[in-house]
Amino acid sequence: MRQFDVNLGTPGRLMLAAGLIGFGFVGWYFDHALDGLEPFELQPAAVWLNSGVLLLGGIGLIWGRTAPKVALVLWILLTLLFFVHTPGLVAEPDNATRWVSALEVLGLLAAGMLIAAPDRADCRLVGRLVVGVMLIVFGAVHWMYVEAIAGMIPGWMPGRALWPWVTGAANIAAGLALVSGVQARTAAALCGVMFASWIVLVHLPRLLASPGDRSEWVACALAFALTGVVWTVHGALSQSGEDLHPSAR
Repeated sequence: MRQFDVNLGTPGRLMLAAGLIGFGFVGWYFDHALDGLEPFELQPAAVWLNSGVLLLGGIGLIWGRTAPKVALVLWILLTLLFFVHTPGLVAEPDNATRWVSALEVLGLLAAGMLIAAPDRADCRLVGRLVVGVMLIVFGAVHWMYVEAIAGMIPGWMPGRALWPWVTGAANIAAGLALVSGVQARTAAALCGVMFASWIVLVHLPRLLASPGDRSEWVACALAFALTGVVWTVHGALSQSGEDLHPSAR
């Protein structure tokens, strides 16, 4: 029995677009590189250029006709950005923060690839695997930094110390589903719902509480973008007609 067959490709593309537009505005407003995603100091001209590309890219993704071409440009830009992360990964291979940032860029890259070439089976496979690995690492980091994650949970929610373990397990389970291809679309749909809920429960309240904090703006935009990433994977798998179970293909 198939579940969550509704195509989340368009909502995914729009959430990704919202995240990219947010990145562009944050870069311009604060005149600073995006914390984590851009692991280097930039000259003002470079900040404005990068932010402009992200902003225009997000706007271009809104319209279905322009989305594939815009996604191709973003694919190239994000590939270059990922390679900028590699020296840090080589220098500090045990630094979880560096891996999370690099995998976030890879996840955005994968979504751009799927929007640019949704009909290619190899792109769907690579996108599914990349996002799956990203989610597994996210889950592991939740378990490694339980106190830090618990500190982000609103005080009114019961069981704050338990939520990092629950959300970590959910990330890992969704990642394994995507990597294995078993219940991959269902996992992507539900993971997107989880990410979207964090926007409302965690990121927007923190942003409203600290509107001058650049890192909160980046985190909120990233939450939109990552919701778009997993829903874009779901949409690509749905459009291809691939079943939830490898044995049924």
